[in-house]
Amino acid sequence: MDKKLRIQDLDPLFAEDLAREPGCQHLRRCFSCGVCTATCPVAEAEPGFSPSRIIRHVLYGLRATLLASPDLWHCARCAVCSFQCPQDVRFADVIQGLRSLALREGVIPPEKVAQLERGEGLVRELRRRLINEVLSRPGAGEDLKATLARLVKKLELK
Repeated sequence: MDKKLRIQDLDPLFAEDLAREPGCQHLRRCFSCGVCTATCPVAEAEPGFSPSRIIRHVLYGLRATLLASPDLWHCARCAVCSFQCPQDVRFADVIQGLRSLALREGVIPPEKVAQLERGEGLVRELRRRLINEVLSRPGAGEDLKATLARLVKKLELK
């Protein structure tokens, strides 16, 4: 972090507020082992994304910074991190709790949340169709880019 932390920018109640969200009650159990980040497929594809850093920001009280961060929306909510956590910190639930707080506190407008959720649904549908396409037809996966482009075009028509 290149920016200096200022005590007046910290919210000591942030972790407490988030812990009240469904599934977030074990948030303070995190001891920064990094298993969540090490097993996260998004962190592998998006180098700046780190579930363990997000948890640290919550525990430090960086409410405004974190709720405005695009990182909340990068998470695919696959729950791999949650299954691997030795402390039962359910990061997928933590992300959902953070998204809910960002929406309730007006950091992100409801229409943007709806667009992002629709986008996530399209990505899930595209993944499902791609898997079916590649596995069901002989040779269908040979030109993966062309197959993917065709499926994206079909989804755009709906």
